[in-house]
Amino acid sequence: MSPCHDVVVGHSSYFLGIHGSNLSYDVFVGIFSSNGRLGNFHGTGSVIRDSTRIVGAHDGHSLVERDWSFVEEDATNSYEQRADKARRIIAAADVETSSRVLAAFPTASFVDRLVESAPCEHMVAIHESLFVLAMIKEGHDRVRCWQGGIDVIPEKFYPFDSVFVCYFPGMGVTIETLLASLAGKCSPGLVVLSFDQGREVVEQKHKQQFPDLVTNNLPDRISLEQTAREHLFQIIEFVDETTFYLAVLEFHH
Repeated sequence: MSPCHDVVVGHSSYFLGIHGSNLSYDVFVGIFSSNGRLGNFHGTGSVIRDSTRIVGAHDGHSLVERDWSFVEEDATNSYEQRADKARRIIAAADVETSSRVLAAFPTASFVDRLVESAPCEHMVAIHESLFVLAMIKEGHDRVRCWQGGIDVIPEKFYPFDSVFVCYFPGMGVTIETLLASLAGKCSPGLVVLSFDQGREVVEQKHKQQFPDLVTNNLPDRISLEQTAREHLFQIIEFVDETTFYLAVLEFHH
């Protein structure tokens, strides 16, 4: 089993060791609180599409995981195309070495590219999935990982200079809620909404196959522009092509 890593979950910390592929895996979880170690459990899980997985239990409580591996799957781009699009997305945020960066609902491969091409002082990744966060933490121990949505990020992690919203359709919030929350967590800087496979994959594939996970479409320019203005954001770049979506917003206090 791989070395364990801290992944912060709500008000507790999960200590994870994980190995395997996106098809099957073993998870060891030690649960900690401010009072110290509470216990641990070991579970084995298998990815079953369109279903929830229980990967372990402790004192009558289950660790529930949902399968997000479909976001990594890409029949639209070649490896080179995906790498080029990732570079374009990352460059749009103007990350500097002193930047405080948030990656919301990223894939592990995107974080790999972000750490490699835009090293920075402080990086936080948030996701619903402990499995995704564990994969990120295993590869990049300095990345702070927090399980949950945009509204539960601890104050100690922000303000952020650059924000990557990597898979908005799966975040379970409206664009109004997202930007309202980010307005209180950003210093003047850039927010990048993107999806490297484009709108059609979300609407015609992901929403049809995974309706419990994918609850929103990528915002169109008119609705995004109106909502952005209400929360002191300004669109400085917008691309809505068949196989690529990119919206870059600048935040002003």
